[in-house]
Amino acid sequence: MLCGTVIALSGLNITGCTLLKPVPVVAPIPPNEPCEAQQREIERLQQLLAEKEVLIRNLNVRQQGQAKALQETTSQVTRDQVRSRRLATQPGAASSIAEAEVAMASLKSSQITAPEQILQAQRLLGAATASYAKGNYGIAMDHAAQTREFIEMVRDNHTRKASDQRLAMVSFSIPVPLRAKSNINLRREPLGSVIKFGALKKDSALTAHAYLGDWLHVQTSDERSGWVLNTLVEVRVSNSDH
Repeated sequence: MLCGTVIALSGLNITGCTLLKPVPVVAPIPPNEPCEAQQREIERLQQLLAEKEVLIRNLNVRQQGQAKALQETTSQVTRDQVRSRRLATQPGAASSIAEAEVAMASLKSSQITAPEQILQAQRLLGAATASYAKGNYGIAMDHAAQTREFIEMVRDNHTRKASDQRLAMVSFSIPVPLRAKSNINLRREPLGSVIKFGALKKDSALTAHAYLGDWLHVQTSDERSGWVLNTLVEVRVSNSDH
């Protein structure tokens, strides 16, 4: 009887030990850790925003410097244009037109798909040959030079887009005469700027002095300067050139 009692008590002790085994407790997450992670993310975003603001300021300074340089060279280009017209000769005009024709043939044979722009360049080249036929050799040389400038812009934009290079403003050696294809806006800055200088009516006369990608820096007949997309304008050729 005593032995059975001892065995029964031993069984209870074993059962009691099993029931009283402590349950492991998971350490709680420090309450400050989520706040610290949020603070680090805020600081990272603030740093990123500061870097973007510096980049924007640098781009604005660069564009202002380019615009100033463009204004300084525009008058010089005009003087050179007048001087070249005075010194223009028939052989010089013929040579300039021949160079433009070679550039046109090269553009047509390239893989650049820009039928509208090829047509615009062809109009300039046609104006050059028409002026040459009339004996206006200076004007013929201007149009031939404009043809080459326009073709170079088309090729340059195609190359830059294909290689994803950073865009830079390029000045035309000879300003290109244009007109608005429809009612358009003259913008303060290129690349989709929302700041507008005003509206231009269809057929408004413009003169392009430089380009930045697909954007043209133009001057209006009332001497306003700004940017327009090259798809919104077309080459302007006066009736006297034909």
